[in-house]
Amino acid sequence: MSAIIAKDLTPAFGSEVSGLEPQIPLDAETIATLRRLFDECGLLVFRNTPVDIKFQTYLSELLIGNDVPDPDALYINDKFMISNREPKGAAPRGRLLFHSDQMWSAKDRVDLISLYGKDVGQPATPTIFVSAVDAWETLPEDLRKKVEHRSAIQHYDPEVYRKRAAGDTDVLVSTYDTGEDFTTTPIAYTHPRTGKTILYVCQQTTQKIADMPEEEGEPLLEALLDHLYASGKEFAHKWQEGDFIVWDNLAMHHARPNVEIEGPARTLRKTIAPFPKSAIKGPKYDSIVEA
Repeated sequence: MSAIIAKDLTPAFGSEVSGLEPQIPLDAETIATLRRLFDECGLLVFRNTPVDIKFQTYLSELLIGNDVPDPDALYINDKFMISNREPKGAAPRGRLLFHSDQMWSAKDRVDLISLYGKDVGQPATPTIFVSAVDAWETLPEDLRKKVEHRSAIQHYDPEVYRKRAAGDTDVLVSTYDTGEDFTTTPIAYTHPRTGKTILYVCQQTTQKIADMPEEEGEPLLEALLDHLYASGKEFAHKWQEGDFIVWDNLAMHHARPNVEIEGPARTLRKTIAPFPKSAIKGPKYDSIVEA
């Protein structure tokens, strides 16, 4: 049994966890402790914890409530790399605005993301997090009343992303096809597993507030984003090789400063849970994993 020790990363979210022994299977007590920490904190950081892709995939499924009765039956994909070195690495360069993966998708929802520092040079570009749960809990009352019964339109549009980048040419703007129409989601979104309320808008893929004229909706959306990403609310994970981090993709948003192709190596092995069945059949998902 692992002797799990947890330390808060910020007052609002995140926990640095030590004492994990990455073995399969984990005992029931360790699983229960990690699930509780994950649901409470949204982000777990395991410093200098070497894990292979099988354990990374196994823990990713466990943390979202899947019992994994047969770990050998897991679909394992060791090709998901966020990298400025790997030939087919995703997001090899540039700055990324805050986002939640697949936020536009009604069929391939991503509940959890994990990253493992496979090859990390220094100084390493961090991954930055904010909590959309904390953002809702701290939302000023006047803004809350304006949006608590409203919805937002989610979709990936490169032109909207460029607008949000505000002229910063370092921002990486992808041009992939989501394969889906616009999706409408409540702004006060109820987390399907924890029941917590999430401020469900983001810089990257929220297009507009539904059923509201643009001259009213755009300033309101900007006010929500300003609150969500206000200075002092974020946590920056400063990567070291061998770091292993997992986060709740619904409750947390992530971003990063600029990564340069010629800069220090930054290869992060990625898993998501649940793994979308559509991704198993082709390379579609490889082009949209970012962190």
